[in-house]
Amino acid sequence: MTIEKVNSATFMTDLITLLRDNLRDNIEDPYITRPSNERFVLTAYPRNQVKYPIITVTDTGTVQEGKLGMGSQGTQLRLGVEIRIWARNVKERDTLFNEVYEYLRTNQLSRDDITCANLHDFSMGSAVNVSEEEVKSKVVEITYLFLCV
Repeated sequence: MTIEKVNSATFMTDLITLLRDNLRDNIEDPYITRPSNERFVLTAYPRNQVKYPIITVTDTGTVQEGKLGMGSQGTQLRLGVEIRIWARNVKERDTLFNEVYEYLRTNQLSRDDITCANLHDFSMGSAVNVSEEEVKSKVVEITYLFLCV
């Protein structure tokens, strides 16, 4: 399913699907020989064994920042997303993080995929490294402003 615009009735699902698809299409998978049945960008944490690196895109919740005016049912929502880069080593993790951040940061203008989808005011709240024995990851918290009308 291709999402071109985030809809007020399905905003969180649309947002996660849109970001997953855009990252999949714009970030090169460093694992060149990945089997065709495995995905590079997922919308949930992996339950089965996977070949790293992977990127997961999950929601962290929504905050209503206000109404769109007196007597309006429209609202301003701040949509939270966690993007987690899971990699085999620190260099791979940091390289993928830089590519993801650069893509999100530079797609905020009027003719870009994300703004055209009705997502505005991209903000990165944090990027935290998590080092485990077998996998290195970075948890990135981002938000978008969405006008729910």
